[in-house]
Amino acid sequence: MNTRAALEGTTAAFDGLSAPRRRYLLSVLYDRQEPTSLETLATEVAVREHASPIVTDEQVRTAHIELVHNHVPRLLEAELLVEEPATDGTRRIALAERSLFDADWVAFLLENPTGGPDWDEQQVNRTLETLGPVRRREVCRVLARQPDGLAVADLAAILAARSEETRLVDVDESARAPVETRLAHDDLPALENAGLVAYDRADGTASIETDAAQWRAEWLAAGPLADVCSLLCGDRSERDGGDGESEPADGSPSEGACRTLEGTETVVAKSCELADSAEEELVVTVPDAGLLGRRCLERWRAAADRGVDVYVGSRSPRVRDTVRSAVPGATICEPQCDWLNFPAGRINHGHVVFADRERVLLVTRADEPSAPAGTAAITGDGSENALVRLVREHVGPRLDRLQSQYADAGGPESTPLPL
Repeated sequence: MNTRAALEGTTAAFDGLSAPRRRYLLSVLYDRQEPTSLETLATEVAVREHASPIVTDEQVRTAHIELVHNHVPRLLEAELLVEEPATDGTRRIALAERSLFDADWVAFLLENPTGGPDWDEQQVNRTLETLGPVRRREVCRVLARQPDGLAVADLAAILAARSEETRLVDVDESARAPVETRLAHDDLPALENAGLVAYDRADGTASIETDAAQWRAEWLAAGPLADVCSLLCGDRSERDGGDGESEPADGSPSEGACRTLEGTETVVAKSCELADSAEEELVVTVPDAGLLGRRCLERWRAAADRGVDVYVGSRSPRVRDTVRSAVPGATICEPQCDWLNFPAGRINHGHVVFADRERVLLVTRADEPSAPAGTAAITGDGSENALVRLVREHVGPRLDRLQSQYADAGGPESTPLPL
């Protein structure tokens, strides 16, 4: 499925799940896994709606009318349901053959239509309805990476650049102004009403509500905004005894704390997240092709295409040639030292991802294939984070020197990097 189709499918899922009766209907069909008559569906929806095994004829009739005239046509149009012909003349409805229903967050809500025992169903409804439009989910992603908030005009420019797949510096007033208007009069008030965003109309600024209960919801943490939930609350898998990103024992992330990551997939996902978050500068060092994958190359190219200064350093000619071909907008470098001043000869200079000199990922790999986890990393976020400050102290001056050399040389494709 391409990106546009995936976004449209996700939006359709949010819309289909946002109304409780539609959620109950989809939940019934999810459990039955077979075409079912509208009469039977109306009864089962009424049972779930009133949380009682015994419902009145009037309650069933009300549910039937709503299904026939509102919810079923809407779900059929969204291609979430299909109508099966029946020989007895009754209408039979079934779930469409879509991988969407296999998504963890959708499956969770179909198994727990009220959101679970710890959640207010009205809050679940409001959150699903609010996050339906793609732009609002993008607002949350951008603001989650801006702890001090953003001016609405700046937020609009970032969203316009992403929508047009262009560099931020190339966004003009004609592209930014309509987005800013929609944000000010539609998206931000809706997100504020749902408790997800703080919107100061007087100052024209917006910020993420880091303490919003929704960011701790299991279904949202497994869904399209999993990256936001992880960024704001940390990955819960470590507390559950699994692999992933660790948190303090009391469950509350401390300010300026560093986190550890284990497992190749977790580390790669974090590396891609940092590349996606970069707005001005992205610095990456790659010791060998073993840590170079298509996903990373695509994210680096996307960063370069939107105007981010991308620097990729490697002593491996194969890596440099691969990056030069896949990311033509990047500056390719050959490190002379590792990031802590050791000569980059026999010593592996490691894998570093450094975004805007405010977010960092340091990756290590076990030499033995049988070693636990195989790939591990430590990550820090924020300009005052101890790990970020350490890397910035060592990398920053050298990178500034590289930038000076780069400018003096008129933009070479490859240059020595004292990193």
